Amino acid sequence: MPKKIITLEEIRTLSHKTLSGMLYTMSQKDQEIHAKLEKLLLSANPKELVKAIKKDIVSIKRGRKFIEYHMSFEFSQKIQSIIDDISSMVEDKKIASKLYKELILTDSKVYLRTDDSSGVIQGSYATAMDGWLNCIAFLNDDELYTDIKEMLFCEGFGLRNILNETIPKGVLIRLYDEFFPIPVDTNMDAFDKLSLLRETAHYLKDVERYIEAKKLQKESLSQIDFLDIAKEYQYANSPKKVLSTLDSVQEVDSYSADEFYGLKVWAYEALQQPFDVTLMYKYWYEKTQSVHILKKYLSRLDGTMQEKVKKEALKSVEDFPVSVALDFFYNLDEKSLVAKSILEHQDREIKIMYGEPLKKITQWLEDEYPQETILLHRDNCENSLERAISKYYPYAIKALKECLRIEEEKNISLWHIESNDDYMAQLLEKHKKKSKFIQLFNAI
Repeated sequence: MPKKIITLEEIRTLSHKTLSGMLYTMSQKDQEIHAKLEKLLLSANPKELVKAIKKDIVSIKRGRKFIEYHMSFEFSQKIQSIIDDISSMVEDKKIASKLYKELILTDSKVYLRTDDSSGVIQGSYATAMDGWLNCIAFLNDDELYTDIKEMLFCEGFGLRNILNETIPKGVLIRLYDEFFPIPVDTNMDAFDKLSLLRETAHYLKDVERYIEAKKLQKESLSQIDFLDIAKEYQYANSPKKVLSTLDSVQEVDSYSADEFYGLKVWAYEALQQPFDVTLMYKYWYEKTQSVHILKKYLSRLDGTMQEKVKKEALKSVEDFPVSVALDFFYNLDEKSLVAKSILEHQDREIKIMYGEPLKKITQWLEDEYPQETILLHRDNCENSLERAISKYYPYAIKALKECLRIEEEKNISLWHIESNDDYMAQLLEKHKKKSKFIQLFNAI
């Protein structure tokens, strides 16, 4: 006889005593739904529901037992369950915001007694912060300011991520003015407050305040600081200020080039200065030699100039490591140059790549240049065998199978490289002492 399914409406009509009696007869596994059923029963009584949720929060706050790594996942679900109860059952958003706040304020003590190497518990608290942010529209500025001030700092763990662009401007200004200025020292408390000043200035889109906060920490601004300030002007949608700030960057190295030229391109695009955008892509490519930047640069040139720049770029790649050159040619769809480069290096190990990067090049090359593709698989095979570690031998076998598959599917009869038969005979002779490899090979 099938079990009777109890609906939500029926649960709400049950007394707490009746529900408890039903739960008593359940198995241990069924007890996991105890809390949820109680919440459903209480959902018609908001005050009792809030008391039950607060009780769950208090149990987390008062916990003392250390939470081992393998238990952190289950504990994160406990936090998530409270979040789900608040979001799905508490209709009054002001009350919901208070419950989220109480839950969030338990985080520091939980972190101190947890091995949260996976980050799942921290992720659950981040979800609680998102839930709180979804309620702030129902708070007035004074209520919001008071709650934010209470939640700003997670003791021992820095600034909580509770500020964003939805916080009213007046509240952000009050926060900034409350904590400015901060005595210059090196303790963590001052560091956290400086972070707060920069974050409030960021969401205010007030770059002058942002610079003011930075100068509390140091006497003179560095190159990195100017890049950081330029990004703030970008966020504030001030392209002219971005450019004038970047004028203070004296030297652009390969590490800062993407940030520097990316900001310049954004600013010139915002100012509708296409010639300068193209020029920035030119400088960007010359600094980084990135094929992805080159493609953007080429897309902005006309036919004759485009061919000239591309030809020069392809020639410069001759000095690159072979694996880098192959990727460069691949991104420019130059199959013949890839094939040529592979043939030129067939007597040396290319050590190109593994996994998905290798797969994308071999699939792209195979139809037109099957034998050169075979050379790539052979190189992959030899790289796997070179380690002399048996767990890598299956990768060598997989590469050899690819060589045989290509020979069969492309019907290769005329070889301009060493044939598969000759190559494999030499390979077996070279690695005959690797018994595990020989065993796997014989099973092909």
